[in-house]
Amino acid sequence: MSTASRATPEPGTSSPGSAHDRGVDISGHVLARIGVELDQLGDGWRFRLPVRPVLLDGDGHVSFGVLGVFLDLAASQAPAMAERGHFVHADITLHRLRAPRGRDLVVSAEATRMGKRTGILELELHDDEGVHVARSVQEVVFLDSVQMPAAVGLAARAAFFAQLVGECTLDRPLLEVVQVTRDDGPDGSPRWVIPLIDSNRNGYGGLHGGVATALVDAAAAGALADVAGRPARTTSAALRYLAPSTVGPIAAHPQVLHLDDATGTAVVAVRVRDAEGRTTIVADAHVAVAPA
Repeated sequence: MSTASRATPEPGTSSPGSAHDRGVDISGHVLARIGVELDQLGDGWRFRLPVRPVLLDGDGHVSFGVLGVFLDLAASQAPAMAERGHFVHADITLHRLRAPRGRDLVVSAEATRMGKRTGILELELHDDEGVHVARSVQEVVFLDSVQMPAAVGLAARAAFFAQLVGECTLDRPLLEVVQVTRDDGPDGSPRWVIPLIDSNRNGYGGLHGGVATALVDAAAAGALADVAGRPARTTSAALRYLAPSTVGPIAAHPQVLHLDDATGTAVVAVRVRDAEGRTTIVADAHVAVAPA
């Protein structure tokens, strides 16, 4: 379903091909609640997401976190992935390009490189009117040393995908559902936090990698808006997953690197509140700032 460190699977940050084919219940997870639909193809699936107002920001763009959750899941769409068994994400780069005009968002996914240990995926998201809504490049790490027959991999994923009921059940924006809130540090430094609750976890029990994009978005855009004194929205982010995020609450600490009249750049360090205060995700984000 989502991400882990490069070296070890993140308890709760797996992909559908790792933990979820073992019978993980995601009925309350945001993966099942955003309304993903699947078309059965000869060599797998095509993922679709009907556009609903609750999935959009006020300017009509798809919420950055919704894109992260959806495209994290869609890594499994590439036909070559069915033969590779269990995998986790090492990093996800996500570009939010245009606001949709159509009724459905449709993913195309290509395995650009498939090695013995890692693979690179390119995903393009268009709506049904041809608008290029988003792009993502993802690196995955395979946890199994051997390939499996395609039929076995497809069957395992089918069992997991059957839980995606195709109905959007969010009653409020994703950021509110996953409970991202601002909680500045004792020194007044800006900080955004997220609890480790069932709707946010991955198959190993840690923070879901797609949900982590919502946290990074809130921190980066919020920090730039503070400095600029104007509204801001994340347009691109690159997340590198360093270690499992298995201790909550999980905090995102943004640092503004650059700001001009229209754009800004921030680095976001995501840390867990264990004894070491480990940094588990490092992200760079590009943010658009509203005109003065």
